[in-house]
Amino acid sequence: MPLLARSAFTVTSAVVVLLAPAAHAVPVAAAPAATPTPKIVASGWSGDHGVASATCPAGTGLSTGGFDSQNTRNGYGQNTDGVEENAPSPTKANTWLVQMARGKAKAFALCVPGAPTPSIVASGWVDDGGTARATCPAGMAMIGGGADSKAYKNGYGNVTDTQQINAPDDKKANTWMAQMMIGSSRALVMCTK
Repeated sequence: MPLLARSAFTVTSAVVVLLAPAAHAVPVAAAPAATPTPKIVASGWSGDHGVASATCPAGTGLSTGGFDSQNTRNGYGQNTDGVEENAPSPTKANTWLVQMARGKAKAFALCVPGAPTPSIVASGWVDDGGTARATCPAGMAMIGGGADSKAYKNGYGNVTDTQQINAPDDKKANTWMAQMMIGSSRALVMCTK
């Protein structure tokens, strides 16, 4: 009987010795940080050719924006309108602007809690379908951008133009581009440190 007790003790000790190191070797994963839920701010509808603006509330930073529109149409139901502005405001912090050439617009701002208020850099106006570029200053990084334009209109006041570029430049760092098919454009880039 004493021999059996000693064997049981030895086996139990061996099991404990083998399991103890494995239990300490397992890393404990930290819980991932919660991603803040953006707040969407929508403007009311502008008047015809009016500017709609949506401004982020205090404590949030403008991340991007967008639009809804009520385009004008001719008697045949064909579109006679176009987006002229869909961009961050260069004069009002944390604000997204939208404007149609003829119709009504509604602006949307995507606002991120705790995000910084971006600085906006606007290019000069480029005419005749040229490409406008706005670049963030040294030490700042681009987080987005938009386009402002003056669409070409025919003799009846109908828009016969469209934005061809409203995008980041894939060849020049921290630069946003804007281009109309025929009319004038300026690019606006959102920059943060």
